[in-house]
Amino acid sequence: MEIPEGYILIKKSDYDSLVKRCEELERMNFMLLKRIEELEAMLKRNSGNSSKPPSSDGLKKKIKNNREKSNRSPGAQPGHKGSGLILMEKVDEEILCPANQLCECGADMSRKNAIRIEKRQVIDTPEKLVHVKEYLVEVKICTCGREHQGDCNYMQRVQYGEGLKSLLVYFNQYQLIPTERVQEMMKDIFGLSVSDGLIFSSTENCSDNLAGAMERIKQGLISSEVIHNDETGVRSEGKTQWVHSASNDMFTYFAIHPKRGNEAIDEIGILPEFDGVSVHDRWASYDGYPCTHALCNAHLLRYLKFVHEEMNRPWADEMIRLLQRANTRKKEEKLTGHWITRTENRMDAIIQKAERKEAAEKYKKGKRGRKPKNKSLRLLHVFRDKKKEILLFLRNKVVPFDNNLAERDLRMIKLKQKISGCFRSKRGAEIFCTIRSYISTIRKQEYLVWEAIKQALIGKTNFIYQS
Repeated sequence: MEIPEGYILIKKSDYDSLVKRCEELERMNFMLLKRIEELEAMLKRNSGNSSKPPSSDGLKKKIKNNREKSNRSPGAQPGHKGSGLILMEKVDEEILCPANQLCECGADMSRKNAIRIEKRQVIDTPEKLVHVKEYLVEVKICTCGREHQGDCNYMQRVQYGEGLKSLLVYFNQYQLIPTERVQEMMKDIFGLSVSDGLIFSSTENCSDNLAGAMERIKQGLISSEVIHNDETGVRSEGKTQWVHSASNDMFTYFAIHPKRGNEAIDEIGILPEFDGVSVHDRWASYDGYPCTHALCNAHLLRYLKFVHEEMNRPWADEMIRLLQRANTRKKEEKLTGHWITRTENRMDAIIQKAERKEAAEKYKKGKRGRKPKNKSLRLLHVFRDKKKEILLFLRNKVVPFDNNLAERDLRMIKLKQKISGCFRSKRGAEIFCTIRSYISTIRKQEYLVWEAIKQALIGKTNFIYQS
């Protein structure tokens, strides 16, 4: 049999073996390409296109944020009225500066009456920063031989007062100054020597006195229309634990727990009793609670940015512009029912178009479990399945576009970890969460932090607003 030019003769068994080998190589090539894509995607992740914190970016190229550019220059805008120091109504000391000099004409100005007094105030620290009170306690003996002493709240011969203790709590818990540096500050500024034990006992007493305030904060959140939920990992007792937060524009509640999911949320007890709107990220543990849910669009914008820039998916850019346009429209108070419906329909159209173009993932025949999805397809299905939660900020005017409030509240937890590294004891972590809950709440309610800490140390926290 004559074989045509360009062909070779091969056994059928060898041919079948080659076909099988080619199919194996094709599958292997697909898996390797997929793995390379995943690894490259991991290298390209940063704080601008994922949930990674900014501290993980290192000395890489500058990260572009997701904010829309405006034509305004940095700083104060034209027409802005500047502000300077204003005269204080109450002064501690008045010093007269008389004009008693001789005039160039030879007249003695000390004989003249002043036509006006110009006030010039100097705001400074007092020369003596420490005020020492000495209590002289009378001791008397009755005719029966019993000894009686005068009433005095202080029992030790020498001790520090609540004002100074509140300053220790303020420096250590609010300004996040480590214990050793607090001791240095007290020595340098006040000339006083304070111990580690005094700092810890002051913060512990402050925390213990906040039990009632924490309960009012919790009830204030439960009865509100909208709350923000989030959580972040911290190191405590040599292992990772989780600080959970629930907050709104009036209250903040922090609690630390070994678990991240439903067990911790149930023990904290806010979400199980809440029936308003909870704004959060896509952590699945939140979905099981009966309240209304709204997703954080700031998180989604970061994921969309990654899918668009690193995976070259045009649909992600369309979705970014759709969400940003909707947010701008709400800020400008130009939302109408017709416009909202058009936006929802536009999102549906983007999803349907992208699903047709998104290649289905190959998988081995007979392999158990769900079909694997790439990052683009997973994110696309989030918009498909959670459209109501994503666009709830358009339908409900009290629902915000993002969960940034919760992230701002948690930022101090991460800053504490950055400064101190970890909590060495569970008790220290609980004290910090309690005091930071109180501080965050009183700041939102526009109280002075140091004054509020003084009140907490003497057990007076009923001034916290509750509605």
